[in-house]
Amino acid sequence: MFQSPYFQLFRISNIFTVPPDILVGFLAVSTYSSSSIGYSISDLVTLIFSSVFLYIGGLVLNDLFDIKVDRLERPNRPLPSGRIKKGKAILFTVLFFSIGLAFASLVNSTAVGISLLMIVGIIAYNYKIKNGYFRPYLMAAIRALNVIYGASFIFDIPITSIGSREGIMIPSSTSNFDPWLLLTVAASTVYFHIFILTSLSKSETAQEFSRIKIKLNIQNIQIIYLIFLIISISIALIFTPYKLDFLLFILLFLFLINLLFNRALKRGNYYGQDQALIQFVVKNMLILLIVLDSAFIAGEAGILSGSIVAMLSIPCLILSKKISMT
Repeated sequence: MFQSPYFQLFRISNIFTVPPDILVGFLAVSTYSSSSIGYSISDLVTLIFSSVFLYIGGLVLNDLFDIKVDRLERPNRPLPSGRIKKGKAILFTVLFFSIGLAFASLVNSTAVGISLLMIVGIIAYNYKIKNGYFRPYLMAAIRALNVIYGASFIFDIPITSIGSREGIMIPSSTSNFDPWLLLTVAASTVYFHIFILTSLSKSETAQEFSRIKIKLNIQNIQIIYLIFLIISISIALIFTPYKLDFLLFILLFLFLINLLFNRALKRGNYYGQDQALIQFVVKNMLILLIVLDSAFIAGEAGILSGSIVAMLSIPCLILSKKISMT
């Protein structure tokens, strides 16, 4: 089953990294919304489905633009191997983008606008920018925008209702809680995580690795990443209603990200710097994005919510051993 070319083309292992982004944005603003539970949950489900379809459409489009490179380096991929025809892949891209937009239209015009912006960004990334200087900037922006996308439902609620504290999932202590600033910090943290990930993935193939002649310094990346994370954590603590829950999850994330960097450092010292090391780091950083999102979810809605979402990393990890995430 896992050898299905469609599973490989759609990279089903990656799909589990998408809903947590939407949940982070949704929970950041829903605590101050006076909308009913049913109304909000229906929007949440709709936005998750929309985001997933937009994401899959982007993955298929990425493979369409990578056919030439994949014929040389990944000939077993569905498109270069001929198991899925190029015309069918184009049809899938249009279909998934259309379904994503259709779901967005069920929420409000803001959701449609953000989804269109993400589609334009995805197309621009694959058509012109993925091999240029702005590659990590744009990809990180698209993923951060996905977090904001989760909050788009709030613009369908009368402005006088926002901040009334009559809504759903009210935290026990909201004296320092500012949903918009928390949303900004969460989106910025996701942006930085994806920026580092995408910067590394630039040299993921042998051809790109040889051309760039990259010399990874895992320790420097680790230090820069941790400095930024500590700064963002300190700011986020001011605005999260569940501070202890947030800290516990952040400590878990710090442990896991340090474990990843340390393993990569040892592996690099032992085997040398090559594209396989980059693929190892990129794949695991993508999985750890779920845990990073879960930390913010724990800070927004409690440790139980964060723990449930964090469990999405389990099927993601299992499937990543069967189906390539990159």
